[in-house]
Order: sequence, then structure tokens, then C-alpha cells
Amino acid sequence: MLFRYIGIASALVFIVGDIPYVSDTFKGKIKPHRITWGIIALLNAIGFANQYASGASNSLWLFGAGTVVTGLIFVGSLRNGVGGRTRTDVTCLAIGLAGIVLWAIFKSPLYSIFANIVADIAALWPTYRKARLHPESETRISWLVGTFSVMLAAISVGRLDWRLLLLPVASIVLQAYIIYLLYFGPNVPIKSLKLVH
Repeated sequence: MLFRYIGIASALVFIVGDIPYVSDTFKGKIKPHRITWGIIALLNAIGFANQYASGASNSLWLFGAGTVVTGLIFVGSLRNGVGGRTRTDVTCLAIGLAGIVLWAIFKSPLYSIFANIVADIAALWPTYRKARLHPESETRISWLVGTFSVMLAAISVGRLDWRLLLLPVASIVLQAYIIYLLYFGPNVPIKSLKLVH
């Protein structure tokens, strides 16, 4: 029962942490990358299916919340975001969609987990570059809180099962790099190093 509550907490923390990001997106205060959020919204839906098919229950809360929230961010990015037309964007989109196709073809939870990780890297690549060059274009606290929520989701698994832990642990590592870029990257002014936008 404890792990179930931790799973629910991970979803609630994720939602609370992304409220500023969703709000800033729709207000035009930040510029989310369309490719990143389009792929991530799809991957969250696939991640939900992966975890369900692998026998997870408690960590499903995070993926369900992630699907809804990242879908909202993607919708907001269509008007107020950036990207989607460069060669890199198209390549990342192709790789992300390839991961989705592989999941559909193999219908294997294990293969789809690996496909998700590859697609995650492809999805985040444009945002890595944007975060390094323009850290002000992201809501930093949302990435920080989001990573914490994924840590809670990993704990909520309740056992050392690498099939259930691989996806959340990979997500922690990938998001940690964005946090590094946003808080300590080469273009972050020293005066902005505080836990706000």
C-alpha cells in the first residue's frame, strides 16, 4: 500500500511541477520545442502501455499524468513554441516515430522500453541544444520537480525489477542533463541561479 501512495505522489508532484511550465507556455513566457514535446507526449502514452504490460501498477500514475500534461504543453507549443523545420528536428522526429513503430511491430514490452529510451534521447536533443543556448526559454523549476517525481515513480515500483526500473531511471538521467544545462550551463547568468523560473 505504501508504494501505491508513493506512485500517486509521483503523479501529483509531476502535475504540480509542470503547472508553471504549462502556464508559461500558454502565456508565451517560454518557448518549448515542438518536436520534443510532441514526441514526449506520445512516449508518455507508450510508457504507460509499457509499464502496464510489464506488470507495473504503482508507477502507472506518473505516466498517466505525464501523458495529459505533456499533451497540453505540446498543444501550447504549436502556437508559442519553436522548432520543427530544421534537418535536426526532422531527424529527431523520424527517430522518435521509429521508436513508436518498433513498439507497434514487436508488441514486446522489453523492446518497447528500449525503443522508448532511444526515442526519448531523440526527442530531448533539440531541447538540450536550446537549453544550452537559451536557458531562459525554459521553466527550470518544472524540470527539477519533474525529475524528482520520476524518482518517486522508480521507488514506487517496490522491487528491484530492471524491466520496470529501466525506463524511469533513464528518464532521470536524461532530465538531469537538462537540469545541469538550465542551472549551470555556459549561458546561465550567475544572478539567475535560484530555484525559480
